[in-house]
Parts: sequence; structure tokens; C-alpha cells
Amino acid sequence: MAVLTHDRQYPCIFELTLQSWERYSADAEAFDGKPTGLGKPYTLWVTYRMALRMGETILYGSKKDTTLVLEDISRLIDGLGQVSAGKKERMGFDPIEPDFGLSMRRITKSDATVMISSAAEIRAQMPTGAVNPSSELVDLFEVCVWIDYPNQVDRFYGGYGPGFVFLCGIF
Repeated sequence: MAVLTHDRQYPCIFELTLQSWERYSADAEAFDGKPTGLGKPYTLWVTYRMALRMGETILYGSKKDTTLVLEDISRLIDGLGQVSAGKKERMGFDPIEPDFGLSMRRITKSDATVMISSAAEIRAQMPTGAVNPSSELVDLFEVCVWIDYPNQVDRFYGGYGPGFVFLCGIF
């Protein structure tokens, strides 16, 4: 299980629970839905469920099992690693089956000084009148996670639904 949270006192949590995996032939022409043997090209599908929680209260839980391919998981881990290591300033993640999305960006000193008090204005890209105009990056990240609710309930890719914004630091 992967858990993203930003505060122990007021825990907002995005929870991704990997349940099982299935290995299928990578040959689209010969795909028959049967698992492939070892040593053959394959696609690994991982079944998961997700939830948005406030402490122990579940605000939203998966309506169905969903799948990620192994490459999606590798791409997500690689992107998060590059941003947290300072190799990239931002990343976005939308898996092949877009049941959720995630974006992460390293914020500047200027953003950090006003982020808590005027979070809505910053998201609306309104000037905040920050007293610290520094563009120096700090070890603080804004992580946005949202769930594609229409896809969860009726397989319509709408790209919108419930979500959380996290402020995470490297400690």
C-alpha cells in the first residue's frame, strides 16, 4: 500500500492499495486473455483500489477494482524520485487507465511564505502580494491528487472528481 499524507495532526490521506497482479502476453496479435509463461514477453497488470481519507473517515473509496500496468508504476516512482531529488521541478502522472491523476511541483521560497494563508488564490493563479519574491526552490512540494469519478462509476473518462492538495517536505 502507498499512502500520501502531509500532516499528523490533520491527516489528509490518499491511499493506493495494490491487490493482485496478472501477467499477459505482450503480443497484441496473439492476445487471448490467458496468462503467459515465464521467459516470454509480457504485460503485467496490477489491480488496485484507492481512497481519500481525513483521518479515519473515508471521504471517497474506489467503486471498482482498477488496473495499472507495471510501466505506469515504474514511471510514477521514477517521476517522484526525479522531482524529490531536484532533477526536475515538476511532474504529472496519468496512468493508461485514468482512474486517478497526480501532479507534483517543487515550490519556491516565495510560494512557501504564502502557501498556507492564501492557498485558494495561488491555485486560482491570482497575485498574492508575497513579500518574498524569491524564485529559489526549497525542499517543499505541492502534490495534487484527484480521482476520475465518472470513470470509477460508469467507465466514462471525465477527468474530474474529488481530490486533495498536499504540501510535503523533505526531512
